[in-house]
Amino acid sequence: MTDEREPITAAPTPDAAPTANGSQEAELEKERAAATDYMQRWQRSQADFANFRRRAQQEQELQQKAHRAQALAIILPALDTLERAFATVPATLRGYSWIDGVALAQLQLEGALQNAGVAPVEVEVGAEFDPRRHEAIGEVAAPEVPNGRIATVIQRGYLLGDLLLRPALVQLSRGPDATTTETGAEDSAGGPGP
Repeated sequence: MTDEREPITAAPTPDAAPTANGSQEAELEKERAAATDYMQRWQRSQADFANFRRRAQQEQELQQKAHRAQALAIILPALDTLERAFATVPATLRGYSWIDGVALAQLQLEGALQNAGVAPVEVEVGAEFDPRRHEAIGEVAAPEVPNGRIATVIQRGYLLGDLLLRPALVQLSRGPDATTTETGAEDSAGGPGP
């Protein structure tokens, strides 16, 4: 092992004093630069850690929202079934108390979904089709609705905040000219001309 210490010399001469002082200043400047470097590295590490925590928290929130959306989406078919059932209940059965009990269960289910932040996608007949919120499953003749607009709503869609749980199933209108075009096409494609 080599000893790298400076040898001890006799008392400094007046010529040697500036050199020793200069080396101390150089050593001091070197230590200041190292301290500045350590401080900058520490600050970068702190900023990196704060960014990491922020990203991790955002990812966790997104994951929780996705899990919540999956859990709530499972309930939607049950709500659809209750809505269809009440739409087809004959008037003669509407007076029975068990029908009121099932209606109450539907109201509670709707209330629970609303409290969880689930809201139906607003769809009106005649509204413009929005592929981000609607799913077209066909066309129907609807003389009162312009061509390409929503003619009927088959199934409600739902949102969880700004996240689409399920699009609304709609049928689009073939427009007011669709029925006359179809009948006109049949007439011209028919029998022999004059």
